[in-house]
Amino acid sequence: MLSRRHLRIKVFQGLYALQVAREANYELALDFIADAFKPNLNSMEPQDLEQLESLRKIATALLEQNYRSGQIDKDDQTPPHAFVAAKNALTHYLQRTKEDRERISRRMPPEIDGIYDTYLFVLQLFIELSVLSKMERDRQYEDIDGPKLARNSGFDTNQIVKILAESKPLQAELIRRGARWDDPKNTFVRKLFREVFRNDEIYRAYCTKSAHNLEEDQELINHALKNILFKHEDCVTFWEQNDLYWNETGDIVRKMAAKTLKSAQEAEGVQLSPLTDSWDEDHYFMEELFKQTLHNERQYEELIAEPLKNWDADRLASTDYLILKMALAEMMTFTGIPVKVTINEAIELAKEYSTPKSGKFVNGILDTLSKSLIGDGKIRKSGRGLLDNK
Repeated sequence: MLSRRHLRIKVFQGLYALQVAREANYELALDFIADAFKPNLNSMEPQDLEQLESLRKIATALLEQNYRSGQIDKDDQTPPHAFVAAKNALTHYLQRTKEDRERISRRMPPEIDGIYDTYLFVLQLFIELSVLSKMERDRQYEDIDGPKLARNSGFDTNQIVKILAESKPLQAELIRRGARWDDPKNTFVRKLFREVFRNDEIYRAYCTKSAHNLEEDQELINHALKNILFKHEDCVTFWEQNDLYWNETGDIVRKMAAKTLKSAQEAEGVQLSPLTDSWDEDHYFMEELFKQTLHNERQYEELIAEPLKNWDADRLASTDYLILKMALAEMMTFTGIPVKVTINEAIELAKEYSTPKSGKFVNGILDTLSKSLIGDGKIRKSGRGLLDNK
């Protein structure tokens, strides 16, 4: 099941993607200014190259000084051509950045929701393998191109897979979500069975026996899930090609699938694992954390600057800066989340996505800032949020 940590990771990834987009948009804005002051090669009039370069530098400086505030005020000292070029470049930058922000914000919920679809695909994969297994056992002639496989049993005789295939809740969910191993994905399934499972010693040994107890059937499924579907090179490549964030989501999918497959042995039958306890609450948390980090970005930067007065700004990793702003947004927005929880999550995020020393650095800065903000009444907690603030 998805945890708040995974949601924080998704927000961090979204913020980082927007940061990269901003940097690219700024470079495009500079190009926009440069184009405005290129000499007109088709003009018969003489070109004052020094003046054009001077105007370019003035417009560039205007953009650099004001792009964060989003506004350039006209003054009598600025040449009109430089002012217009800088203002147009700023408009171009702001519009592209707004579009990127909206695109990234819209993309986050479907990416999280897609984890559930992948989970369903894993469950259905066992059913698809059982179909190929039955075809293998029903063949009249041996496959001359591949290793011979005993036909006494296979995925199609496995009790766990049978229960899975007959599960009405699973079938209904597969239909509702449109989860199907159609081509070209089905090509992967055929290749997986033919080139991996037919050569796998454990599966080959399983096929030599005509009968298996429930424990043996479960052992095969566990082996397939743990050692092949989530570890074999071909499988990992497939999942990564279909999910840019597979390193983060793969473990979630595996645990959800393992829990469901184990439930097949229970009297109640197959129990599907929900992605979260409350998607509405988690969706709000993710969306609001992303929005608040950006909405109050300048405020958070001013707060962070205070304990970093004697710190060389160039030594501050951009990912650390992003994590600090995100943690401040969480502390000051979500009253029900204890401060220590937010700090611990920020530390783990820094350890995973920043430099080796980032965990300690983030811990020190957030500890200092949180005490100051609590003292000033800018962080106020209620309910569970008070647990660590007594």
